[in-house]
Amino acid sequence: MENLKTTTECLQDLVAFHSERINGYQALLNRLTADEHHLTTLFEAFIKQSIKMKLELLDMGVQCGLEETQLTASGQFGLAWSVVKAVFSSRMPSYALDKCRSGENALLIAYHSVEGTDGLQPSLRALVNQQKREVIAARDWISHFERFCSHSVRQQLAAVS
Repeated sequence: MENLKTTTECLQDLVAFHSERINGYQALLNRLTADEHHLTTLFEAFIKQSIKMKLELLDMGVQCGLEETQLTASGQFGLAWSVVKAVFSSRMPSYALDKCRSGENALLIAYHSVEGTDGLQPSLRALVNQQKREVIAARDWISHFERFCSHSVRQQLAAVS
């Protein structure tokens, strides 16, 4: 029974993280400036990724005998979730990629925390590990876009000089 409670809480948290990530990237898409529209494909890919991961987590919950309504209820969240929510809902001026990197780092903290939780079923631990690697890959794409953007800016400055 205790393992089911732990499993439920972990799944609730990760489902909530992905819901917030989806909402965050949708909000960022709506606020892109003209010179940031090259990020549209990246943000849409992250939205699709979170939808897929969220469905996988919900399916895992069903396999554990839980109902979807139990998994979409409020989780324990904690500091990492607060950071994701604050990063994506912030109106403070910053570059979209800065917000993405901060949000992805907070999501990785959550995955690391869940991965280290005692009492998880092996199938859930394997799914969490797989999704964590996918989030790491997403964060690497952000770094790639940051390098691309800074290289593009340097080229524009050189052309003006």
